[in-house]
This record gives sequence, C-alpha cells and structure tokens, in this order.
Amino acid sequence: MVIARMSGGFQKLTENKDEVSLEAGTVKECIEKLEQIHPGVKGAFCDEDGQVSGHVAIYINGDNIDEKQGLESPLQDGDEVDFMSGFAGG
Repeated sequence: MVIARMSGGFQKLTENKDEVSLEAGTVKECIEKLEQIHPGVKGAFCDEDGQVSGHVAIYINGDNIDEKQGLESPLQDGDEVDFMSGFAGG
C-alpha cells in the first residue's frame, strides 16, 4: 500500500481526508486509483493531455517527481505520495 497525502486545498477532492491508502505501482496509477475512489481527482491534478497540471506539485517521500520519472515514477509499499499546490516564483 502507498499513502496518498493531500495538502489542505486538495482535501475537498477526497471528502476532507488528508490521507488515502491504496495499491499503486506508479504515480500515474495512484492518480487513476484515486479517481476511481474520488471522481474528479484526475481532472484536478492532470491537464487534458494527461500530464501534471502546472498548479500541482507531486512528491514521493519528499522528492519531486519532476526529478524522477514523472508520472511513471515507480512506487513501493509504504511510499508516501504528497499532492500539493504548486508555487509560482516571482
């Protein structure tokens, strides 16, 4: 099992749950499983091309998936996947 953790703004997508435990082998699969449990999650996290939306940052155990294999980043039992609002610099 992996733990999908939602930052404050995204908890509304998961019925105000800050954590959802599920089976997933990649970040993409994690999002798809979340969508099955909580419809609307995928549309909030991904753009129309299926890529991570610019306003979303995803981390596996504290490491940004952009520095890994993106949505294809592998997950292992016990991993924590954090979904956070992305921050724009200025």
